[in-house]
Amino acid sequence: MSSNNDYENLLFYFAYKTFVNTADEIIESYGLSRQHHRFLFFIEKVPGITVKNLLNSMEISKQGSHATLKKLKDKRLIEEKQAKHDRRVKQLYPTEEGTNLVRELNKAQNDLIKKVKEKVGSDWYAMMEEFAAYRSGFEEVKHLKREQMSENDEHPPNNK
Repeated sequence: MSSNNDYENLLFYFAYKTFVNTADEIIESYGLSRQHHRFLFFIEKVPGITVKNLLNSMEISKQGSHATLKKLKDKRLIEEKQAKHDRRVKQLYPTEEGTNLVRELNKAQNDLIKKVKEKVGSDWYAMMEEFAAYRSGFEEVKHLKREQMSENDEHPPNNK
């Protein structure tokens, strides 16, 4: 039996796009990108994280981080300090401005989640469909849900 989960894959794509676009619109007004948001969010949640641990946790290369970290420092959203245990180790901290920006971004995303929950409850599938409904392209793929449901009816799960 093959499991066709195209609908769920697209549902997740559209829901994710709605969620991240909420913060993207705000961060772009600061002249920053989604990558800056991810870095700033992580640094704000783990103050004092070393550059090495940040890159390891986010699964990105050192080359891919230099410009992002530099811009966050230049905009005074983060600061870099030498670790007390080893002066060669750099630790990253949010500034007050950085913390305030993270709070603004989080509030926008949290407000969206709250709005969706108020409309459809906390069922994960219903929430994903509501998030996805914000994207015009979701209308183009809704028919996949019916096809998947009819396929599942034809091939009930094998419960051994």
